[in-house]
Amino acid sequence: MRTKAPQDSKDPQDHIDTVIAQWKRERPEYDLAPVEIIGRAGRIMAYVDRALETKFEEFGISRAAFDVLATLRRNGPPYKMTQRELMRSLLRTSGSMSLRIDALEREGLVKREQVEDDRRSVFVILTGKGSKLLDAVVPEHLANETNLLAGLSNAERAELTSLLRKWLAALEANATEGRQLCLDMEVLHPRASLLKRRAVGLPDVPGLLVHSVEVGGRAEEAGFQKGDLICAIENDKVTSLTELRRALNKQRPRIKRFHVMRGSQPVNLQIPPTDPRH
Repeated sequence: MRTKAPQDSKDPQDHIDTVIAQWKRERPEYDLAPVEIIGRAGRIMAYVDRALETKFEEFGISRAAFDVLATLRRNGPPYKMTQRELMRSLLRTSGSMSLRIDALEREGLVKREQVEDDRRSVFVILTGKGSKLLDAVVPEHLANETNLLAGLSNAERAELTSLLRKWLAALEANATEGRQLCLDMEVLHPRASLLKRRAVGLPDVPGLLVHSVEVGGRAEEAGFQKGDLICAIENDKVTSLTELRRALNKQRPRIKRFHVMRGSQPVNLQIPPTDPRH
């Protein structure tokens, strides 16, 4: 038997409403608020990706290829960037970027040029053919994106733009220092943690530095403070975000004991298991 989405709202119902209703039936204690946003963002992008790829196929290129060409073009004359710069701009790995550039070079849309003072680096340069192709693609691409936004008024688009900018800026800031939210506190990745401690004259100790603690959250209730260094949970060393989450995901013990350095002094703190309603 299918569970119907709630009908008490004037807004049109979507697939995520159905998903949430089903989960509320199966596990009513779950906090599904994030699904309202993340679930919709993912499903929207599935439709967007499909529409964009279809348009790019009309010009014989992929979205991945367009992203490289457009990045070079908007960078301005002489329309060249190193492969590493492209990787950072497009959030891609070295391997995937090399494959993209290889394909574009075979089509004559870009060319490579050795960086004079660095043999390990090459410039990727937009060719005349690539620029001409972009001149044909971009107007069609923008019209396609405009059609995808047809369900929103101009005022709604402006409001959504502001919210998305705020969300993306927060994610980008977190990525810069490797910030991750965990147990109602933000922790930094190992390299940033090490540099922060060095900056105030503290000894090098492996671990994750607490960047901030949410007021009234579980971490604050357990006694965590900004500047604490999480070194281990029970007998498991914590030297990466993956190790932190792996230790927290262990079923036993239910109450986790954290080994923390507060400055140069060791401190032990305990956090009870997560309440699925929060």
